Amino acid sequence: MTQPPSPQSPSPQSPSPHPPTSAHMTIGAFAQATRLSLKALRLYDDLGLLPPDRVDAQTGYRHYAPEQLDTARLIGLLRQLDMPLTTIRTVLDAPRGARSGLIRGYWEGAERQHDQSRALARYILNTLEGASTMTQTFTVQTRDLPTRQIATIQKRVYQPELSGFLPPSITRLIQEIPSQGAVIAGPPFVIYHGAVTADSDGPVEVCVPYTGAMTPTGDITLREEGAHHEAYVTVTKQQFEFPTILEAFDTTAAYADAHGTRGPLICREVYPYDWDGAGPDDPAGEVAWPYTPRPSES
Repeated sequence: MTQPPSPQSPSPQSPSPHPPTSAHMTIGAFAQATRLSLKALRLYDDLGLLPPDRVDAQTGYRHYAPEQLDTARLIGLLRQLDMPLTTIRTVLDAPRGARSGLIRGYWEGAERQHDQSRALARYILNTLEGASTMTQTFTVQTRDLPTRQIATIQKRVYQPELSGFLPPSITRLIQEIPSQGAVIAGPPFVIYHGAVTADSDGPVEVCVPYTGAMTPTGDITLREEGAHHEAYVTVTKQQFEFPTILEAFDTTAAYADAHGTRGPLICREVYPYDWDGAGPDDPAGEVAWPYTPRPSES
């Protein structure tokens, strides 16, 4: 007995009770018209991005309406921009008049990321080839800091999570210190105890110096940081962009090595300026590297 052909994978949505019309296309014809693979169309159906217009109740065959061609082509083009499917979902859910703005915003962000990747590749290649990695000029200064009490919040975070951790944590510490009757005794600073990338999670420690009496609460801890000497450079808001900020760390590290010995204290970013009010070329912070000067330079 001749076996009937195997049906296509049924759609997860409820089959439509209405039969397809002559204008409908099978998934194969729709794939050919849109230049999308059958695998992609089934994935977009599973995710609710592009469900077929009709699904045969008996066979599970998918049938698409001609009106869905534009949506399918748009999805295919956006995927060629490496737009994530979740972002495509947002674009498709938006009113037609708002879609251009969403796509433009995504692409501007992608271009910024590409610029950062290009700069990072140049930095890596220059490092490997022994060429200068510096595109910025920083003036190194030094200072002595006394022993200080600091309130801290420490957490392991990956690079994409960093912007969501630093500002709220600084704000919490700035609010908590006076709420306990203590006094803020210096600008906030951030210590990177390890690399923070998409694969490495630090940890990162947000610190605010204080004087007076405090009690640890929740994830806020208290500790003493010893007196030390440090080299530092002032960094504009634009220079804080990765990977340019690496040059500020390289500059202070090179100065510390040339004029003394790096000790147990870790490099840090210091925020004595109004970050929110700073323009691209305004001072927004400092990069500092603690070290022990040679006796002749003390």
